Amino acid sequence: MQDQRRDGPEGQGERHERRDEGHGGGRRAEGPKDTGFLDLEVSKVLYSEAEALTRAAAREILKDAIKERLRARLGSRLEAIARIAADELADDIEANFAVESLLESRRHARAARDEALRKALDPTLGHTKE
Repeated sequence: MQDQRRDGPEGQGERHERRDEGHGGGRRAEGPKDTGFLDLEVSKVLYSEAEALTRAAAREILKDAIKERLRARLGSRLEAIARIAADELADDIEANFAVESLLESRRHARAARDEALRKALDPTLGHTKE
């Protein structure tokens, strides 16, 4: 097994092991017939998985504690700020919907005008001079 470290913000410094697996669906070709399901080092594999999850779990606990503390100290004020920001975004989205609707109306009006021009200029439609 190879010790690997994942990089990046989520996996910074996390350790996990990767098994060297052969061909044939990821199973090792060693061992007696019908024993491919056996993993004689399953405790090591499971411990490695648990070890890799510990940092993520610790981060989650820290994040939850921070949220709890901020909520206790600033909850109502942070919620008020969040409502203002959410309302601002909602207003912007509604304005965009209105603009999109207006543009769509203009597209339809132009398409109708183009069709009227096409009909007016089509000699096969039998238009007469007035």
